Amino acid sequence: MALVARALDIQGAVSATDDMNSLAAWSSLSHARLVLEVEAELGRQLTGEEVAGIVSVAAVARLLG
Repeated sequence: MALVARALDIQGAVSATDDMNSLAAWSSLSHARLVLEVEAELGRQLTGEEVAGIVSVAAVARLLG
């Protein structure tokens, strides 16, 4: 998913099975960038529950529908 790769500054592709534990680039700062990218894509702010639920590439895909 290109949005996740861009937000985490990863060159190349990420897999739907990747998560915050398997990607070394997934730090608290890059998580904040990822949240901003998802919010921009959706055109709205995420709820606290949605932000906390962003723990994997699959979770991002679910949010984006």
